[in-house]
This record gives sequence, structure tokens and C-alpha cells, in this order.
Amino acid sequence: MVVDLSFLNPQALSRRSWLLRLPLLRGLGSRAASWNSLWVETFELVTPQRPEVCEKLLDDALPRWPVPNQRWIAGYVWRGGFTIYRLTVWRNSFRAMGTGELSSDRGMTHVHFRVGSNRLGIYALALLSVLFVLAGLAMLATVLRGGAPVPFAMIGIVLMALPIAMFVAGGRSLRRDGRRSEEADKLLDIVADVIGAESGSSAI
Repeated sequence: MVVDLSFLNPQALSRRSWLLRLPLLRGLGSRAASWNSLWVETFELVTPQRPEVCEKLLDDALPRWPVPNQRWIAGYVWRGGFTIYRLTVWRNSFRAMGTGELSSDRGMTHVHFRVGSNRLGIYALALLSVLFVLAGLAMLATVLRGGAPVPFAMIGIVLMALPIAMFVAGGRSLRRDGRRSEEADKLLDIVADVIGAESGSSAI
């Protein structure tokens, strides 16, 4: 029996994620904005190459370690999918990456490609946000009960505001038309070049 452990690979956040199913966050998955680190862009690429060939081409193009290379990219390939991200000096845990899922239909391979923040980084930030908000509320409650000086309340407010600042900092630059990010353009071009694909459809 083969156990599929592809879910352990770093992947871009998905609109199907439990986080983006929450009522207050659901709309952010499709909201194109430079401040929105929860924005997930979706595209479809089409290539005549078989899925197995696409996997081989991507595996050859993506170095297993994030070291400088001709395209300045890195990523992971598994059976039926892959993740790709660009190597830059200013890379961080919330930098957008692209994740593709391969499927075959009528002799053509379809790549369902999404671009978004690293889901593990976003999940970690969501957990930290809850902890920071709880800590901030506890500090405010302590001040209101007279158990701490008023400046202590400012620390609590800063703690509660910090997650919002981090979410905003994790956003990405948009093209002039405001419908797609510059990062998505770069990643799409690289993937299309590697597997010889053409754009099928896209949605912001």
C-alpha cells in the first residue's frame, strides 16, 4: 500500500482551506488587494505533455534545495502536483508561492494552478493571532480591575494589532489592471515555459 504524504509538502493556501471557510474570512480568498495575504489566485494551464512528463520536467527544473540557479526558483514535485516559488534575497515565510495539480482530459494535461501565501505560514500566523488577542485582552482586563498601571493596557493593544500588521505585510504587489499579482505573472511564465503550456482560464 502506498501512503500519499504530499500534503506535508509546502503548498500555497487554497480557497478550500478550513481557514477561508470561516465566515469572517471567506471573502478574503478572492479579494484582490495588495494588503490581503489571504488572497488566492487561481488559473488553469493546458499542455499536450502527459502528466508524468510534466512531473519529470518540473522535477528537473526545480532544485531540491533553495540554491541559486538559472531561473532563480525552487520547489517540490510529487505524484500529481508540485509547488514552485522564486528565490529572492527578501524571501520570507509569507512570500507567495504557486501550487499546481495535474489532471488529464482528452489527451491534454490540465494544470490547476493557484498562487497564494504558504499555507503553513498562514496557519502559524492564525494561531499566533489568537494567542496575541487573548494575551492583549488579558492585559486590558488586568488594567480595568486595577491590577496594573494604564500603560500596561497599551502593550495589550499593540499585541492585538500586531497580527493585523503581519497579515498586511504578507500581501503582494498587483499589476496595473489590479486583477492579478506580479508574482503570479512571474510564476505562470516559468511553469508555462518548463512544461510547454498555454493559459486556459483564470479567475482572481
